[in-house]
Amino acid sequence: MDVSKMAILVTGGSGFIGSHVIDKLIEEGYAVRVFDKVKPDREDVGWYQGDMQNQKEILEACGDIEAIFHLAAVADVNVALSHPELCLQVNEVGTANLLRAATSKEVDRVILASTTWVYGRTKGVVDENTPVPPPEHIYTKTKIGQEHLLITWQGHFGLPYTILRYDIPYGPKMRSNMAIAIFVRKAMRKEPITVFGDGNQGRCFIYVEDLAEGNVAALSEAGKNQIFNIAGEEFISINHVVENLKKIFGDMAVEYKPPMPGYFAGAKIGIEKARKFLGWKPKTLFEIGLKKYIDYIKGKQQ
Repeated sequence: MDVSKMAILVTGGSGFIGSHVIDKLIEEGYAVRVFDKVKPDREDVGWYQGDMQNQKEILEACGDIEAIFHLAAVADVNVALSHPELCLQVNEVGTANLLRAATSKEVDRVILASTTWVYGRTKGVVDENTPVPPPEHIYTKTKIGQEHLLITWQGHFGLPYTILRYDIPYGPKMRSNMAIAIFVRKAMRKEPITVFGDGNQGRCFIYVEDLAEGNVAALSEAGKNQIFNIAGEEFISINHVVENLKKIFGDMAVEYKPPMPGYFAGAKIGIEKARKFLGWKPKTLFEIGLKKYIDYIKGKQQ
């Protein structure tokens, strides 16, 4: 297929991850349309202003579209907890609205942004065959629900899907309440950094540009009706984050406090399936990605 003529819709395309996915799609020659409440940064994409809860708006946005990246969601876990009805409506009912519209407009594929949170507190190494336990958080419940909707919808109506389970992304445009963003701001202001627990907990943090490239790779035929983990190569502990910040900013005060409720040490996220079927792997070492993010923040302050 001539990608220069392939039209892609990105829901939530004005957000942190969505904006980077759009950058990579444009680089690869795709024609891109954004469905979001907020106007995208780029001027070379179409913009349909709308809400996932509005069926008519979604239907209009899906016209003459061949594939959809579905990133629009209540993604902040604190917002999900404080507004559970909104989380359910946007994430699950909104996804059902999108699937109905995609089927009506004969879209070729829907690619869902899911999360490695679906693995819960599973320890060790997890991959796509790891059983998904009952969720412990309303946000996780809705992401599992989204996955179930895509899988069952494909069974009922034949609409192909791809599910991408992201680990924690970081990089330019990330939300200010994410751990790495908080640590960087405190390091820049020479303020103490607070670590809850012993600091050995962590995640397979993934630089957002690598994550975006994983999304584009998922458009391949090998991605059809499959689930993939999209995560960093390394398990990065909170202590490792702090040590890297010390290398950049010099010694800093670190306060260790008791673990927060719901403490989880984290798991190693296996990405062999994405490497094998999509030919994708992350390129950015954590140390390099962290420096890139710090440079971005410094540039914003000038």
